Amino acid sequence: MLMTASLACASESAGQASGSYDLDAEALVRAVETQYQGDRSHGKMRMLINTRSWNRTLELEMWSEGREKLLTRILAPVKERGTCTLKVDDDIWNYISRIDRLIKIPSSLMGDSWMGSHLTNDDLVKENKVDKLYKLAITERMNNEVTITGIPLPDAAVVWGRIVYKIDTASLTPLLVEYYDEEDVKVRSMVFSEFKQIDQRWLPMVSRIVPEDKPGEFTEMQYLEIDFSVDLPRDLFSIKSLRNR
Repeated sequence: MLMTASLACASESAGQASGSYDLDAEALVRAVETQYQGDRSHGKMRMLINTRSWNRTLELEMWSEGREKLLTRILAPVKERGTCTLKVDDDIWNYISRIDRLIKIPSSLMGDSWMGSHLTNDDLVKENKVDKLYKLAITERMNNEVTITGIPLPDAAVVWGRIVYKIDTASLTPLLVEYYDEEDVKVRSMVFSEFKQIDQRWLPMVSRIVPEDKPGEFTEMQYLEIDFSVDLPRDLFSIKSLRNR
């Protein structure tokens, strides 16, 4: 959810009638996980990172195409302006503008923090593939609120032992996601708020990640604007384009 990010075709659109998702956990999660994307999207976000030792605020610009392509660029602070992250399929590159350096993230560093936040590189790659990586089932229903539990598929390379979603089926919006480790201990939560209707879909404009083992710490992502009708350059999601952002 980072943003992370993340409605590839009409059948997955968050604007679709909620009735079609009443008993379909996979379709519900797919709609929620991909609602920030559409076929194409462009937006701006403010990211607030609060840790025990420091605080950080980033202004980001983002572009996406379907599930597989994402480009982010730092707008502020000025000393980091132009730093980009490119995701294509399962590959991630970081471009550090101040030293003109391009780094491809190896698999050994996928668990590292992204931009100093409580998100990881792995989150960027897998944030909108939950329906492909987990066996999903509705485990609780109360009025419009549905709880869905996901257990990793046998061959899925994931870090979570279990994930739990709470979704509002009337608006097809996420309310809460909880992440558990292989010992079934909750590691972090993502809470969504400030819902707004954009292009016939409801979106949470604020999401906050809270780690369970670090009281007081969080990463909060605030969407400032988002557009699903944008035309994107053909070569936007390429290594070459990183230096031109």
